[in-house]
Amino acid sequence: MNRRSVLKWMHWLSAGLIGYFFLVEPDEVPADPGAGLSTHAGMGLLLAIVVGIWTLIYLRKGLAGRPGPKLPGVAKRLHPLSHKALQWGMPIIVATGAMAGLAAPFAVRAFGWLQINPGIGSKTLHDLAQEVHEIAFDALIIVVVGHIGFHLWRHLWLKDNALRIMVPRILHKYL
Repeated sequence: MNRRSVLKWMHWLSAGLIGYFFLVEPDEVPADPGAGLSTHAGMGLLLAIVVGIWTLIYLRKGLAGRPGPKLPGVAKRLHPLSHKALQWGMPIIVATGAMAGLAAPFAVRAFGWLQINPGIGSKTLHDLAQEVHEIAFDALIIVVVGHIGFHLWRHLWLKDNALRIMVPRILHKYL
């Protein structure tokens, strides 16, 4: 598997995990709030692994995507900036989530069995870290929506196959 294929799978794994975090809040399981937090922490751990690998590849090789020849001037300048915002935004989300988990005054177990913090933090510090994490996530969602819109515009308006470039080859026949 070449670098571009690995990055495509990382891209869609991250998209699925971010989609999960957008749709499911940890406190949305009223019968067992601990289960919601446990799943959130586990999914966060999976996202941290994906983002860690992706960030190492980025730091080693730089951005994989280049602006296409059909992009107008402003879009050519915006393309790398938007990708860098995502490339740095993802580790920030992971880091703020880790800080919120580490600051928790209770034990957090990923998927209900892997304890990922000592459980000795303060409620005030945990609430602050949680708020910072939520603000950073909301900012990332804005960047993600812009990213999706940009690439849909490229694919549908400029007809430069931007979506086809970003999906694994097995899905090309659907685009």
